[in-house]
This record gives sequence, C-alpha cells and structure tokens, in this order.
Amino acid sequence: MTGLIGISYKSADLEVRERFSYTKEEISEIAENCLKSGHIEGVVILSTCNRSEIYYNCPRERTKEAADTILNELAVKKGYNSSLASYFYFKENSEMVEHLFKVVSGIDSLILGEDQIIGQAKEAFNYAEEIKSTDKILRRLFTKAFEIGKRVRTKTQISRGSASTSSAAVNLAHQRFMRMSELHVMMIGAGQTGQLVLNSLRKSKFASLTIANRTYSKAEELAEIYGGKSIKIEEIDQYLSGCDMIFIATDAKEPIVKLESVKKAVQQRSSDQKQSYFDLSVPRNIEDSVAEVEGVELFTIDDLQNIVQSTNQNRKQEIAAAMEIIDNATENFTEWEHEQELVPMILKIKKNFQELNQAEIEEFMKIRSLKEHELLEEYSKHITDKFARVFIKNLKSISKDVDNSKDFMALAEGFFEL
Repeated sequence: MTGLIGISYKSADLEVRERFSYTKEEISEIAENCLKSGHIEGVVILSTCNRSEIYYNCPRERTKEAADTILNELAVKKGYNSSLASYFYFKENSEMVEHLFKVVSGIDSLILGEDQIIGQAKEAFNYAEEIKSTDKILRRLFTKAFEIGKRVRTKTQISRGSASTSSAAVNLAHQRFMRMSELHVMMIGAGQTGQLVLNSLRKSKFASLTIANRTYSKAEELAEIYGGKSIKIEEIDQYLSGCDMIFIATDAKEPIVKLESVKKAVQQRSSDQKQSYFDLSVPRNIEDSVAEVEGVELFTIDDLQNIVQSTNQNRKQEIAAAMEIIDNATENFTEWEHEQELVPMILKIKKNFQELNQAEIEEFMKIRSLKEHELLEEYSKHITDKFARVFIKNLKSISKDVDNSKDFMALAEGFFEL
C-alpha cells in the first residue's frame, strides 16, 4: 500500500513549513529509521520551499504502523505533535498517486505549470535511489510520474508563457532585443527573485553580466555561479552606462536607481541601443520619472504582473486536459499496484497446482505402464498452467470489486488451501 504524509503552501504558511523542511542528512536518517522499523518497505522524501512530502510503501496490514513510524520520526526530529496535524495531509493509494502526478505536472504548484518542480522531484528520487530507500513500487511510481509530467507539458499548454514576474521580465527582454549575445546585463539584488531572474537568464549568452548587492559576498557568490562580475551596490552608477538591460529586485524602501543617474548613463553611452529597466521590487526601486528619459524604457512590477495574470488565465484553461491525462495514468498505475499485492498468492497458486499435478502423475504412473511418460509430464504441466491462468485472471477481476481487500485475501487463501 502506498501512502503520503505532507505539508505544503496550501496547508501551512511559511513559518510552519520552515520547521518541516529537511536537509539531505535528515532525509537519510528518516528513511533509514523508517526502513529499520519493519513496517515500511520504501521511502522517497521531497523537500522544497513550497512543500515537504514523505512518500512511502508498506504492507497493507501495517498501514497504521507505517504512518505512526513516520510521525514519530517527525516528532523526534522536528517537534511534530497532534496540535500540528491540521497543517498536514495524509493520502493513500489512488489519492496519493494522483497527487504525485499533479505535483510533478505542475498543477499543484504555487505557480501553475512551473517546470522547477519536476527537477526537484527527480533530485529527491535520485537521492532515495542513492541511499537505497526506494523499492519496486515507488521506483515504478516516480518513473511513471516523470513520464506523466513530460506528457502533460507536451500535450497541453499548461507551461506556456510567463507565470512569474521574474520569467515575465526575462521573456519581455528577449522580445525587446534580437541579438542577446551582444548585450550587457546588470542584476541588482541577490535575493530569491534576483536568483530566479539569473536562473532564467542563464539559458542565453550575453556579452557581460554584472551583479550588485548590498551584501557583497552574496554578489560574489552568484557571480561565480552565473559567470558574471560582482560589484558593490554603491558602484551601480559607475556601470549603468555600459548596460543594456538592468533588472532590480531588492527590499530597499527607497529608490536605488535615480533619475539623474539614468540621465547621466544615457549621455555616456556609446551605443544607440535603447536601455531597458525592469523593476521587480515592492516598493519600487527605480524612480518613476526614469520612464520619461529618451532612450530608456521602464517596466514595473504592475506591467509584469499583467503579463503573469494573462498567462495564468490561459494555463487554467489547460487544467481539464491535463487532468484527463493524469486520471488515466492514475487508474493504470493503481491497477498495476493492486496486481502486485496478488503476486505472492499467484505464486502460491501455481506452486500448489504443480505439487498437486506431480502427486497425481506419480500415482497415475504406479497403476499404468506408459512409455510416453515424458509426453505425459509435458502435457500435465501445460494443463496446470492453463488452469492456473484461468484462476489467476478471475482472481484479479474479482478482487477489484471487493470492499475489504484483507478479508478477500484470507478467503482466497483458504479456498485454494494456501
């Protein structure tokens, strides 16, 4: 039986989610302890800024023990208690499968259709493989989830367009400039939004990239990652004239880029290329009057959010098509998972038929003298397999409609004397 215990931006605010984020060391420890408990056969832990989810597989008869084992780990390592239960969601079987497929497809994301989650899920799964905490069921589940995520993005428009202000700014920049490789870019701010801009920019090549930040060491760190030059925030005015695109995203309460600085930068420019400024800050970090300078275009957070809202509206229209893919995949996987629970019984049935057949052949040979005993044995194996296939097919069919799987399994074992 597969299950999930999780927390996300939908169920808890950032303060609570932060308490239940996991480092790789914690993931390794939790997974190891879960497997040692004897109640859980496989674990994959996904931890991002928007969600922390523990996927697991366990024998059906140990469902409660498996969930208790995980909650106990969270209690010991993260201070979980019953007063926090309302922030968590608990899903099993088909509900859990559908949830994972929606997560990897970007339907459950804060930004609908975003691509980052599929990479994060792959990283979580690969790490589970590395520490050997997965099993056959979870391996198949996550492999299928990645297939579905790719199919949803290929067959629908759910990932098309700019779904965040950072991606909207970069996409708008691409529309404004034809020869990106000749451009000089500046990023002011090294927080989360600034890093998202840089991450989007890294897909293109530029003549140069300059990163400024109030904490200079952070600018140095990002400059090394993205192949740029780091400067102090006080040095911005010295570099403005040489930049074609300027992105800014800081938490400063007053404008950092002033009208006089922009006017001076335009006068000093050797290029006729118009400068584009993208202000992703709230409150705004560029003076309003900059938009009036000839040779300059300014885009504010409102301009970018209008693009995002239009994109999200288009993406929402694709949810129905995406869910059709996910629903079919969920049904197929759930059926396959159910059949895996029957495997031990199927093997027992085949073994019983073979033993019964062998006993009957030996008894038959005692009272008959046949030279063709090898042919008889071959035929008996054939007929045994044929009967076994009929019983197994019917077993799978009937088991889908039962309400209590555990009672059905016990009944079947008694019927076949297993």
